[in-house]
Amino acid sequence: MIPSDTVFASAADAARFAAVPPSGRLPARDLPHLFALAARRRPRALAIRHLPRGLLGDAPEDWTFERLHEAVLRVAANLAAAGIGAGDTVAALLPNGPQTVAVVLGAQAVGVVAPINLYLEAGEIATLLDAMAARVLVADGEVIEAKLEAILAACQSPPRLLRRADLLAPPPAPCPLRERGAEQVALFHTGGTTGLPKLVPLTGDNFAVCALFSSYGYGYAESDRVYAAMPMFHVGGLLASALFPLVNGASIVIAGELGYRGPGTVADTWALAEREQATVLIAPPTVMGQLAQSMPSKARVPALRLLVNGAAALPVSIGNALVDRLRVPLTEPWGLTEACLAVTSMPLHGPRRAGSVGVALPYCRVKAVRVDAQGRETGDCGVDEIGVLAISGPSVFAGYRGVAPGRQPFFRDGWLDTGDLGRVDADGHVWITGRAKDLIKRGGHGIDPAVIETALYAHPAVALAAAVGRPDAYAGELPVAYVQLKPGHLALPTELLALATRSITERAAVPKDVIVLDALPLTGVGKVNKTLLRLDAAHRSFEALLRELVGSGQRVGLEVAPHPRYGTFVRARVPSIHVEGARRLLAQFPYQHEVLAL
Repeated sequence: MIPSDTVFASAADAARFAAVPPSGRLPARDLPHLFALAARRRPRALAIRHLPRGLLGDAPEDWTFERLHEAVLRVAANLAAAGIGAGDTVAALLPNGPQTVAVVLGAQAVGVVAPINLYLEAGEIATLLDAMAARVLVADGEVIEAKLEAILAACQSPPRLLRRADLLAPPPAPCPLRERGAEQVALFHTGGTTGLPKLVPLTGDNFAVCALFSSYGYGYAESDRVYAAMPMFHVGGLLASALFPLVNGASIVIAGELGYRGPGTVADTWALAEREQATVLIAPPTVMGQLAQSMPSKARVPALRLLVNGAAALPVSIGNALVDRLRVPLTEPWGLTEACLAVTSMPLHGPRRAGSVGVALPYCRVKAVRVDAQGRETGDCGVDEIGVLAISGPSVFAGYRGVAPGRQPFFRDGWLDTGDLGRVDADGHVWITGRAKDLIKRGGHGIDPAVIETALYAHPAVALAAAVGRPDAYAGELPVAYVQLKPGHLALPTELLALATRSITERAAVPKDVIVLDALPLTGVGKVNKTLLRLDAAHRSFEALLRELVGSGQRVGLEVAPHPRYGTFVRARVPSIHVEGARRLLAQFPYQHEVLAL
């Protein structure tokens, strides 16, 4: 789909590419048909190499494009024979693997595929299945098997259970496929630990155009081998790592059913990338940080041409270390499920601007918007002025399922309110500086603070509770809670933490600390000021790390404050002997900072 001589070095290049409308570049309007064209071009070429445990010693299972296409057709025909048609939801609780790719494409061809996070609790999955009105549930794999019975028992209206083997068996009759451009073909749920996540409907056209401009951003070609170890229930793992490369004729290496979560997979990643001649490696910042600690020389991975960081911000120092050692570009695309995936990316052929998420991809637009205290739009921001980032383009969804029009996340003229704070510079580069919404991002998964706050409000002594993210070098953020007690009441932080631990079913959402304050800070309209609490959480975290570095009895100075350009700025003062150590310590976090000698 992307001409081999295409250049992406600037925002102007992306705009020139977009001068030809998607209809002039796309040979089909949904992913099953785009994949069918790729399979027709390269029937006997390798489409997927599957390493079942994601380990160097695994015996690989290879699927050609022809074999995978046949599997897609079988899935579509078997679902049609089971009564699935347009508008019917096929939920998927599946591990990574070639059969999962076939199920997702086959379900999109006839119905609405709905991948679900395997790691949610049984009750949460059941609630999602009911909200989706799933007619069929395709479930397999060790993660889900232990809780499958509990999931179905908790459903108000249990869907019909099918296994991947059922859908890959010879069908009773073939099913002619038709393009489904304007029809809904997928339903994703947002976040990871967000109470009842919102449901995001996406169309064939949404996916096809996103495949086009994502491929432009990453430069996918038939010669590529993409290392796929992100979870396939998430848009990053399913689309960027698997479906988008495949519809462009590239092959993928699926590293284990559990991906990077599999025991030993991260440790074997560089050796696997070397042996499999991976050209593109995609990983979240938690994994990128580990990979940066054991980087090979460029000579060991000569085929590698691109690193893609996904799911959350990557500390600048880690990105710089990877780029300097491996001598390949690193891009940090930014986007969201509501737009199918990325809407910005660092220009593939241009200079890297560390800390930026790049420029708008073709057909996408990004701007910063001024809002009032109630979050209402008051106008567009100027160059480099921080505001709420808004996006528009053909990959953006039309609105959440089951949410009233007045509660949909749109500004005027259909611009989507992303909930992220940021700025756009004079060259069109986008810089994320914070979040307008409360979501806590732990390892790329969204945690709704309300889950934590509701648990704490059950204590009779709690007057106010607020949960925010505390910076963490590995996970990005960890949840912590702040509490204000009712007058005359007492409660120890350990008591409140124990209550939260007992009450919160999702382990990722259990706060790491509960901090009791005399009074929580409030905004001018009386709401808890979580911006100040986030700054306090960052201050406490960085101060503890710096004191551990310099030792007891040594002075430490620290300021963590809002900044008009960077969002948050960290300034530390330590004894001169520890300046370099403090710089290395703070460089693990995605914050602009400076370290001075006391």
